[in-house]
Amino acid sequence: MGVCRVRVKLRNWQNQFLPQERRGADVDCEVLVDTGAAELALPTDLIERLRLQHTGEVQVYTADGGEHTYRVFGIVDLSIRGRSCQVRAIELPHGAEPLLGAVPLEEMDWHVSPQGKELVPNPRSPEKPLLPLC
Repeated sequence: MGVCRVRVKLRNWQNQFLPQERRGADVDCEVLVDTGAAELALPTDLIERLRLQHTGEVQVYTADGGEHTYRVFGIVDLSIRGRSCQVRAIELPHGAEPLLGAVPLEEMDWHVSPQGKELVPNPRSPEKPLLPLC
């Protein structure tokens, strides 16, 4: 399991279709990267700033071993140092630390360097994401 922190840019993907007064704010923040987690998880206050729409619920298990039902919102346009993807966001309690899991990292083709505790691009394709399609 890899853990580090990284700055990300978050945007409500639907902003491009919404009138100005209904658009969410763009957010630049630091997230905890944890390859043991699966998806993007954001606290309620960030979801409200982005003005994301509730899309459903998901069953999750957490580090304490508990199983919970969490609300899902989307769609988030997530960007890290020029690489981006569109993902859903699982809602965390207000004030919780944003969490970035393995699925969006894989889609953007970022790897976690265990020694440097930082994100590094795929050595096979350092300039742009290279995804498997087989």
